[in-house]
Amino acid sequence: MHSPPPISRRSFLKKGAVFAGSLLASCGLVGSYSGYVEPKWLEFKRMTLTFDRLPNAFHGLKLLQFSDLHIGHHFDLNNLKHIVALINKEKADILCFTGDLFDTHVIEDAALTSEILTSLQAPLGKWSVLGNHDKWKGPNLTLPILQDGGFQSLVNAFQTLTYKGQSIQIAGVEDMLTGKPDIKKTLTGYNAQMFTLLLSHCPDFADQVGSYAIDLQLSGHTHGGQIRLPFVGAVITPPRGRNYVMGLQEVPNSSMRVYTNRGIGTTTLPFRLLCRPEITIFTLEKRKP
Repeated sequence: MHSPPPISRRSFLKKGAVFAGSLLASCGLVGSYSGYVEPKWLEFKRMTLTFDRLPNAFHGLKLLQFSDLHIGHHFDLNNLKHIVALINKEKADILCFTGDLFDTHVIEDAALTSEILTSLQAPLGKWSVLGNHDKWKGPNLTLPILQDGGFQSLVNAFQTLTYKGQSIQIAGVEDMLTGKPDIKKTLTGYNAQMFTLLLSHCPDFADQVGSYAIDLQLSGHTHGGQIRLPFVGAVITPPRGRNYVMGLQEVPNSSMRVYTNRGIGTTTLPFRLLCRPEITIFTLEKRKP
């Protein structure tokens, strides 16, 4: 049996150049896709969630969650107008924003931002909490912008939402990285028998809720990792966002579930890979006996 003839230096260099060119082209395609395509390829994630404690009046209502806009980091107020228009097309009953309206150290037109947010429509209210980037920017700026935009911002507090004579509770805590989230203070005076929704920018706060009767926590912060690889998942996850990186998960030793939204904007690097930006629409259902 004859061994194959040795590869000439010229042939070796030619094949090496072809391989290197293919590799660089592939990297270039991935870079272009992750930088220019996927960050704008918004996914509307739809799911039905069933609860034992949900009042009959709330059965079938739509709750829309959006998060992590990061205005100022490759996301401007024209982008915000576009997102607002898309959200309004969904005709949700309840809107929840789970933090990071702005990116760090970015100055935008506060009045115009509020004006755009005001056009968001939800008959049962617009609810929000602050994220870590909002606090770094300055809560004294971000809170008024949200409030002037028609949002009820929950800062270690809860409110009762009544519809057709029946009620649920919506609670919100401060950000774990930049504030002092206090579940005891937040739920002081709440009805432990009533359906309760909790908003927390950082999803890992779910592990601190303990024995409090909360049905669902909505969070953001992680961006789903922003860059994900096959068989690996998120390459990097932020502090306080490592236990519940994205999607719906059960909380150990609790009846509570937590949903982590992948967010709309980006931060640090303007890339997304296998981790599309997300708006989540939940249909709430009362579990049948």
